[in-house]
Amino acid sequence: MSNRNQRRRTVLRTVGATAGTVLAAGCLSGADDGNGTENETETQNGGENGTTDDDADAEDEGETDQHVNPEAWTDVETIELRGVMNGWEGVAPDPIAGETNPTLVLFAGREYTFTWTNADGRPHNIELWDETGELVDDDYGTDLMQKQGETQTLDGVTASEEIATYRCKPHDTMEGDVRIVSE
Repeated sequence: MSNRNQRRRTVLRTVGATAGTVLAAGCLSGADDGNGTENETETQNGGENGTTDDDADAEDEGETDQHVNPEAWTDVETIELRGVMNGWEGVAPDPIAGETNPTLVLFAGREYTFTWTNADGRPHNIELWDETGELVDDDYGTDLMQKQGETQTLDGVTASEEIATYRCKPHDTMEGDVRIVSE
């Protein structure tokens, strides 16, 4: 073997080993600790890199974003959405306009109307699910519809703690949270 070929092979082995090490390190960073949370690591300045479940809970409790601020939802009776493959698009009320899979804020005991328009001509429906992924009530879901521009309405939905999400049954990218507020 020539000296040139030997150097070439040495370089290729080194590059291959380095790439493998980098790839393995990338796969291991932020690894799941088995509890559904990412491992935290210290940064050079001593701060934490990552969030814990406690941090997320604290953020949820202090949320004042307009789209989840209960005060912005006090007069809402109708939710309007557009259905597309990559998610539900908020149309009305104003707090959800332009948002993808927006969190809906409903007041317990109040009655709501959900209206949605098929915006891409794919088969969609809307269903209200509980925390276990089950339909809350047989009346809280629509049939599949795939005609672009067609609209469906789900009338007479009484907000209750059971309702956790709204979803298009065949498309898991089309799911948003429902936040129930007690009056």
